[in-house]
Amino acid sequence: MAILGRSKPPGTLKKVRESVWPSMGWKRAFHYYRHRVFRTGDSTYKITAGLASGVAASWSPFMGTHFFQAVFLAWLLRANMLAGFIGTAFGNPWTFPFMYWASYKLGVAVCGLFGMADLVALPPAINFAYFLDRPWEFLKFLFGQPSKLLLPLTLGGYLWGLIFWPLSYAVLYYPVRAARAAYQAQKSRRIAQKKAKEKPLP
Repeated sequence: MAILGRSKPPGTLKKVRESVWPSMGWKRAFHYYRHRVFRTGDSTYKITAGLASGVAASWSPFMGTHFFQAVFLAWLLRANMLAGFIGTAFGNPWTFPFMYWASYKLGVAVCGLFGMADLVALPPAINFAYFLDRPWEFLKFLFGQPSKLLLPLTLGGYLWGLIFWPLSYAVLYYPVRAARAAYQAQKSRRIAQKKAKEKPLP
């Protein structure tokens, strides 16, 4: 029986559920991860680049690998890897349908430019909206005929990732800088208050 830690580590399903809907609540989760990231003392660049890496990795169609891709990309860019992990929250059950649709459309368009339109063309009676309403049929078709869906999804997803990395960085840089400055100021106030309390009376 564990005394200082968990008696049983959380399973994969619980980890996924926590990332989608934290049991501690969104407000507490935000403050918890904010503290974890800013406590490292990393620069604004490292934190923002880490978040952007997570956003970019979320466009990958390979579910279950987003965290690893984000952390690896953050490592390559010498960014904050925990921020990369947090940035993958951009991809979630509410945004994935749009992201898959956008990735597929861009992938098909690029394949058409290179003369591969027939390779990725879906059967006449089926369109991408059909799969959004029937997720199991989507998975069956995805692995049964990978060139029809997996190829354009992969190509389009990584292209969107390349687009969204600089876009996310530009959007997040100044908010991260302001939040980092506010955190440092708050930390300095706490230290000053603690020293004042510990100061012996004359």
